[in-house]
Amino acid sequence: MKDQARQSQLAIARQPCEVAAKEIMPSIRASIAYVLVNEFKLSKYEAAKLLGLTPAAVSNYVQGKRGGKYMNKILERQDNMEKIREAAMIVLAYSQNPEYNARFQTLTCSICSSVNEVAQTYGCHFLSMQKEAKGR
Repeated sequence: MKDQARQSQLAIARQPCEVAAKEIMPSIRASIAYVLVNEFKLSKYEAAKLLGLTPAAVSNYVQGKRGGKYMNKILERQDNMEKIREAAMIVLAYSQNPEYNARFQTLTCSICSSVNEVAQTYGCHFLSMQKEAKGR
């Protein structure tokens, strides 16, 4: 009984999207910056302009000085890497197209939910939607 009460307190204290905003989204941005610079061969300045960041921020992301907490966990999974590449392609080619913004959000939520332990333990909106879609 005490364990259940403690878990409920933890769920209230740390919401999945709070963890995502503070810890996981910076790692997703770092991963996208890494792909833009290292795979797509953009300069840090070009990547920064596309991502709405400074070149120094992109440099810190690429070097793992910022956003590195979940970056390896994201990049080591092939399915996440494919999503990061697709997200980077959207940033590169379709950033001004609202139609692609929804796809970008779906990709980032999917990556986040795959590495967010709080979301996996307590649930999140994206995971709930996925379960509903599979049930249909």
